[in-house]
Order: sequence, then C-alpha cells, then structure tokens
Amino acid sequence: MAPHIPDEVVSEILSPALKVSESMFSDTESDVSPFATPHVSSSAYLLVCKAWRRVGTPLLYQAVIIRSTAQARALQRTLHSNPDFGKFVNKLRVEGGFGVSMEQLLKHTPKLTDIFLSLMIRGSDSTSGLVRGLPHINPTRLIVFEPPPSRGGQLKNIQVADLVKALEKALPMWTNLADINFPYFSPVSGGIRQDLVTVASSRDTVQRISFSKLTTIDIPFLASIAARPTLKVIQIRNIDAFESEKLISDVAADPRLKQLVQWPETPETPPDPTALWVANLSFQAFKNSPQEVVDRIWSCILGFAVPAPYAQARTMFFTSNPNATHHDWDIRYGRRRYLTVSKTFCRLALPYLYHTVYLQLPATLHAFYDRLTSTPALGMHLRGMKLHSQAFQGGAEYHADMKNFFQTMQALSRRGEPAPATVDANAPPVDMSVVFHHARCLKRLLGEPRHPRPGEMPCLPWADFVALAQAAGSTMEEISNFAFEQPDINHGPAVFQQFSALRSFTWACDAGGSQWDDSQESLFVERVPADGFPALESLHLASSGALIIFTAMDLPKLRRLEFTGQFNPKCHAGDAFLQKHGPKVEGMSMQLLEVEGTPFSGHSVLKLCPRMTVFSCELQSIGGDYFNFAKGTFAPGIQHMSLTTLSVSKKPLQANLDDRAWKKFFDSLKLTHLPSLREIRVGSFEGWPTNEFDISKSVFVKLAERLLPSGVHLTERNGARWHPRLKK
Repeated sequence: MAPHIPDEVVSEILSPALKVSESMFSDTESDVSPFATPHVSSSAYLLVCKAWRRVGTPLLYQAVIIRSTAQARALQRTLHSNPDFGKFVNKLRVEGGFGVSMEQLLKHTPKLTDIFLSLMIRGSDSTSGLVRGLPHINPTRLIVFEPPPSRGGQLKNIQVADLVKALEKALPMWTNLADINFPYFSPVSGGIRQDLVTVASSRDTVQRISFSKLTTIDIPFLASIAARPTLKVIQIRNIDAFESEKLISDVAADPRLKQLVQWPETPETPPDPTALWVANLSFQAFKNSPQEVVDRIWSCILGFAVPAPYAQARTMFFTSNPNATHHDWDIRYGRRRYLTVSKTFCRLALPYLYHTVYLQLPATLHAFYDRLTSTPALGMHLRGMKLHSQAFQGGAEYHADMKNFFQTMQALSRRGEPAPATVDANAPPVDMSVVFHHARCLKRLLGEPRHPRPGEMPCLPWADFVALAQAAGSTMEEISNFAFEQPDINHGPAVFQQFSALRSFTWACDAGGSQWDDSQESLFVERVPADGFPALESLHLASSGALIIFTAMDLPKLRRLEFTGQFNPKCHAGDAFLQKHGPKVEGMSMQLLEVEGTPFSGHSVLKLCPRMTVFSCELQSIGGDYFNFAKGTFAPGIQHMSLTTLSVSKKPLQANLDDRAWKKFFDSLKLTHLPSLREIRVGSFEGWPTNEFDISKSVFVKLAERLLPSGVHLTERNGARWHPRLKK
C-alpha cells in the first residue's frame, strides 16, 4: 500500500493542472478564446484515485469555463445532484448563450465572485437561461467580451439584445460589484453598448473600471464618473502612440482624473551595463594564461557571436521562410566585422564564418571562389553549402543577372551606400568542380530553385557531381534540391560508390529512355555498382529518368522514399524499383497528378511496401476527382499490418470547398484492411473549429468522431488531434 500523502501536498501537486490562470480567464484581447484548443478534459486527473478526486474537486470547480450547450447541461445536472459542488465555483466564464440550463447553473453558484460574459452570440443560441439567471448572482467582478465592429463584434440579434437588457437591469442589484472590465475602445463611442457602459459606470459600489482604449471625446464622461468618491481606478489598457501625448496632458489637466487614470505599463528600459563599469586601462585579458586556453575561451565566445554551428545551420542559413530574409542577411554579413577586431579574432572566427555558406548571387559566388582559390585552407572549414540557381548557371540568363547586379551596385555607389563586392558583368561562370575540390570536409549541399515550381531545381553538371564525389564523397551526408545533367556512361557509375556516408539524396535527371537508346542504358546500368550509396536512408525522386540506376543498387539502409515533381509513377522502371526496395521502406511521400487506378501500374503501393509505417500523398488535380487513387491503393482487399500514419493532402488548398470529396475518400477507406492505423492527417486542413456553431458545421469534426471508435485519430496539418466534446 502506498504511503499516505497529506491533502495539502496533493493540492500543491494538482493545482498547476487544474487551476485556470487569471490571464486566461480574463483574456478579452485575443480573437480566439484561449480555451478553444482541443485538449483532454482536466477532470481526467480526478479518475486517478479517491484522494485525487477528493482534493481535486474543489480545484476543478474553482474556475468553470462553459463553451457549449452540452457542457452547460452537464454542469447543471451535476450541481443539481451535488449542491455542494456549486459552493466551490468562484469564477465562471460563459462564451455563449447555452439555453435554459444557465438559469439553474447560476442559481447553484452562491459564492460566485467573477463572471465573464461573451456577447458574441448567434441568433440560434438562446440566452433565456442567462437572462433569468443573472438576478440570482451577486459578483464582485464583471468582464464583458465583445470584439470591435472591425473584428466582427457587436452582433445585432434578439438573443444579444435580451442579454444586454437583462444585464442593465441586474447591475443595480449587484451590491458587491466593485470591478468592471469593458472591451470597448471608448466609453462614449461604445456603439450600441453605450447605455450598458453608462449604467455600469454609475454604480456607487464600483471601485475600478477598465476600458480597452481612450479618445479625447471620452474625457468629459470620465470626469463625470470620477466625481464619485468610491471610484479608485480607471484603467486604460491600450493607448495610441500618435495621441498619447495629448491624451495624457488632457487627463492631467483634471486633478481627479490624473489621480484615477492608469495608463498601460511601458516596459522598463534595462540599465546601461557600461554605466557601472569603470575602465581599467592597464587591464589585459588572459595576460598570464597559456595561448591554448586563451584560444579555447575566445573560440567559445565567437561561436555565439559568429553563429554557424552545424546544429543551427538549417534554421539560420537554409531557411525557406521569406519573413526571415532580412534577419538572415544581417546574421550572415554582419558577422564578418568580428574578423577586423584583431588577428586572434580573425584566426578563431574564420572556421565559424566558413562553416556554412549561402551563395545566392553571381557576385557572391565569384568573391567566394576567389577567396577559396587564394586561400585553399579555408575549404577545410566548409561543412554546409547552399547554392541558388542564379549564382552559378551559365548562358544568357547568367550574364543578364550579372549585368543587372552590376548596375545595381553602381547605383548604390552613387548614393554613397556601401556596395557588395564587384565582379565583371561578362565574367564566365565559376567552375564548381574547383570549389568542390577545396571542400573536402563538406557534409551538406543544398540547392535553391529560382522558382518553387516542380522542375525548377538548379542543374548541376555531371562533371561537377563527379568532382564532388572525388573530393568529399566520404563525408557528404546530404545532397538535396539539385537536378543533374545526363550521366556520363564512362565516368558515371563509380560516383555512387564513392558517396559512402551519404544519407539523403535528391535525384532529378532527364536521362530517361527518350534520350538514351536501349544499348546506352543497358551499358550504363551494367557498370552501376551494387554497393553504391551504402549509407543512403532517404531518397527523393523528382523525376523518373534513369530510375533503373537505383534499381541496380542494393541500398541496404534505404528507409524513406519521396516522389515529387516530374516523377511518372507509371514509368517502365517504377514497378521493378519498388519490387526490389519496397520491402525495406518504412516511410513514403508522393506528390502526384490525378491518376486512375494504382499510382504504380499493376501494383498497389501498400502491397509493394509491407513494412511501411508512414504514407503521405499530395495530389494535384487536373480538373477531376482528387481521390481516384484510393481505388487502387486502399479499396482492394489488401491487409497492411504495418501502416500507422496516413497523410493525405491536395492542391490547391481548398479544404472547406470540397467536403463531399473528403467524405467520399473516407468512405472508401477500409479500416479493417489497416489494423495498425492510428492517425490520419489531412494536410490541406489547418485549425480545428473553435466555437459551437463552426463545430456543428465541420465535416472534419464528424469524420474525426466517426474514426475514434476504431482507435484512429484524425489530425490537421500541424498534428493537432480532435478531442470530442460533450453531446447535447
């Protein structure tokens, strides 16, 4: 038997999980309720044991949040059968009308001190219970929630009108009312709620009134209510920066208002650390320390000042977020200033500076090339490299980009602004094989397409790919987002064997049967080593050209496949490829145009990949049914014992415009054929509905609740699950 734990200790343990924070309870600034996120009910903690139920019940009922009619009915029945529970309720947040149950609910909460009322109520949501129940309570704090008209607030229907009238009548009867929180931008310009603001502000018991914002026309109104001696605080939660000076001066002109009005808190300016620092001109850092210790300490410091460790490289330099462009530019180019501090800083910071490079423009690539060829030792610091397609491409487009960049540089110079490094507009493209020759410790090579459309990946000449294999084949771990020219029959096959550490690879090549005759293709495949890419775990196929190359390899560690872009699922090598490697695959992602029947001609993907646990498919319709692929993938009587996660999405992202299509897909899904399935993610659906009306209309809510009895969770694109609510 477990030792007895005092109730006071159990209460401290359960409080963080069961108590509702004041900031969440009184939140009137958020567009979406802080309690709208689907989650498991807090009452689950009370099912652990009798001690937790005894101690946790008062904590659970201390602050009650009502967000649906079913919740109101359930709580009303609970309080009716257990009147003592109602004595625990101190705070009540009501985010709707919720029918007649609210009257009995309010009757059974005699110790209610704080009530939150939302006026965002639809015409179909009855407020009759609230209207009749308000006279039965006597709270000390009233919080009214209603967004301004610009955000869809101040609804005009009979339910809201009745509740506002009932509230105006109940306010004089609330003798304990001392604190009122209004959501309106202005006490006078409160729109159709001005009468409510006037009645509430005239109460003699009120000591504190809070408004969202203040305008100059409100000052006479504030002066009138400030005459009451019981009022102690008039809080203004927001203030317009353009009017702040005038408003503060107008309020300060009235001594009583100056005493009562509280403006928004401004963040305190941190003290200047140099103000307390007294310079010691004779001080010399690490004066008596060994040089090895000095270098190690400064290297650690510069690691934060010149950020480029491998763990942060993906987020700092390989980001695809357009909002991070300017910040990323500042990090990359602002860190070079540390090299000018001293020779020691220059020596220690160079490894961080050249750890990961992003070469976006021709001038940047040329400057990097010149620096690398003049100081080859810098190449040993390279671990990550990202190349934009316009940085190293040849031909007319390349020279046009160079010319435009050169003209932009001249314009900057004429304005007296610092300009980037200059290069000749007619300079030839950089020989990437020379760059790769110096980067013998490179681990990651990423391409960045000029346009995000399929087939727009930068193209790397096969000779450069061979040079990369010879220089850094033993250290490369990832090559992504590059397309390759037609492989060289004489030099191509051995390349795959040289990448002994490569774990992730993108293949996009136009070397299909349309460019090779049968004899050339057979000759090349015969030379492909079976032990090529021995460490490859993830293979991204962006085109089906020369797919037979990967069929010839063993790829013992292959676990994930991704098909995107111009990949043709019905190519002649598709079946052979999956028949050989499918049994090893644990995760697969497909991006396909609308297809009839099976994605791979003649076979189901599930049948070819019996160990697959995750399957993701993104479809792009040409104008027909998005979900024809389900007929050949899920409809047949193929029992797949391993699949646990299924992700389905489509383009364009119009999840709310094709509910019938999604329902058709789920109807075709035979869960009896997928006994291990636990999650279905709809990638083109984001955000579960947050109010009772939207929940009742959502097809995804209905589908999620239909799947739950089978143990399958339906999730939106970010992975959030739907948690069922109480039913009426």
